[in-house]
Amino acid sequence: MGLDLRIETPENVVLTYHLAGPMLRAGAYIIDFALRVMILLGLTFVLMIVAPFLPGLAIGSLLLVLFVLEWGYTIGFEYAWSGRTPGKWAMGLRVIQENGQPLSWWGSALRNLLRVADTLPLLLVFPEDLGAFCLLPVYGPGFVAMLMTSRLQRLGDLAARTVVVQERRAELPREPVIFEKIEPFSKADFSAFTPRSRTLSLIDRFLGRRSVLLHDRGHALASPLAAALAERLGYTSDPDLVRKYPMAFLARVYVTFTAHRDADGAAEEEQAKPTRKRRKARALR
Repeated sequence: MGLDLRIETPENVVLTYHLAGPMLRAGAYIIDFALRVMILLGLTFVLMIVAPFLPGLAIGSLLLVLFVLEWGYTIGFEYAWSGRTPGKWAMGLRVIQENGQPLSWWGSALRNLLRVADTLPLLLVFPEDLGAFCLLPVYGPGFVAMLMTSRLQRLGDLAARTVVVQERRAELPREPVIFEKIEPFSKADFSAFTPRSRTLSLIDRFLGRRSVLLHDRGHALASPLAAALAERLGYTSDPDLVRKYPMAFLARVYVTFTAHRDADGAAEEEQAKPTRKRRKARALR
């Protein structure tokens, strides 16, 4: 039984995932269980202080906390954190749908609600000469299901059509862009609109990783952003630049507005120097 899961998307792109085995998943479960116990102990200590004054509220709050930790902890983290809990994150794991799509709310809820069936005690009956029976209390059916399925799915995963995979954390290569050799636009080419810092940062990161893309693919990915920026900026000087060479257009936009921001910052610094000198002089009097 291989540990690789291959999924072909409707666009004929084959995605390969490495399935997580029982030991890694057990480690993630232990970490999450320890965190839940710590949270419960901390809140119990607080409720013990409140209990003499509001006994009914303390008991009700404790029951509510137990319910949320038992059912809401895993469901909430997995749905809000792209299939991860703190334990799964620490072990490098993630839950996804078995078709490769991100974990849905229903998928997270179903796989965790059926955790009750996965944790039922497993009764093992042995021959008379070895003893009567043995009771395996932790993840009996779930462990057996993982061993018997090709995708290492427990009962909850089978019902929710989910799988647990190992994340491949890799840093994408980044090739520095020599912006000094790129000619900026003139102010007359644009309207008063100024791209946000977040947009300029996105352009910088995209151009820094252009080497991992084919030339045509890089222009295809850059084209929507270049067209949107050209429209917001009112740029009409060279439509072919935006349409045929969107990466070059984005690079010139980045250089133009980065230079403007640096110049504006330097001007503000120079204007602020006399004010700081006057304040310092008044403080010395």
